[in-house]
Amino acid sequence: MISKKFASIMMIVGPILTLIMAFTGPLNPNAGVSWSDTQAVLGLLATANTDWAQINFLLLSIGLIMQVLGIRYFVNSMNSNDSVKNYSLTGGMAMIMGVIIVFGEGLFYGAAANAAAIAGGAGMGTAASMWAGGQAFGAGGSILLFLGMALVSISAYVTNTFNKIIAILLTVVTIVGVILCLIGEYTNDLMIIPYLGTTIGIVALGILTIRSK
Repeated sequence: MISKKFASIMMIVGPILTLIMAFTGPLNPNAGVSWSDTQAVLGLLATANTDWAQINFLLLSIGLIMQVLGIRYFVNSMNSNDSVKNYSLTGGMAMIMGVIIVFGEGLFYGAAANAAAIAGGAGMGTAASMWAGGQAFGAGGSILLFLGMALVSISAYVTNTFNKIIAILLTVVTIVGVILCLIGEYTNDLMIIPYLGTTIGIVALGILTIRSK
């Protein structure tokens, strides 16, 4: 059973870690490269610090795992409520499956960075394949993560398990995330909506939880 203190720490540290890694990695927003432009991405990775790129992608995934662990505190409490049990169980399982797949995304991206850095461009073909595989894993894992979070947030709203405003925020932004992934826009700049929205919502939830009696 996950304790309230542990869950709170995971919900505060996890999103912040993920956000920091997103803005300090080789493909941060200031790099001026779209994740959908494979050639530009690989060109940037070829000149980046390979070790840092691999560590960065790994820490991104770890931050997501921490968030899921934190949310499990509420999922476990709702699983005993018959009115939402099916939704909270399904949502919780979807989040676990999603974060496992997204962890694979980070490994693919790390492998792509390593291959792109091979002298003379000898590894570019492999890097392109790894990058494409990472995007496929990322889109699929994100759908499960966002869908799971939406189900958990709806269950929390119905049962008043946590702050209703946060529940509404998380439901809306995660549904947006599911839609964007389903229509093939996983690398679209609009994905900042579900990413930033869930970061704000989960951190706020963690703070409120650790301060509650």
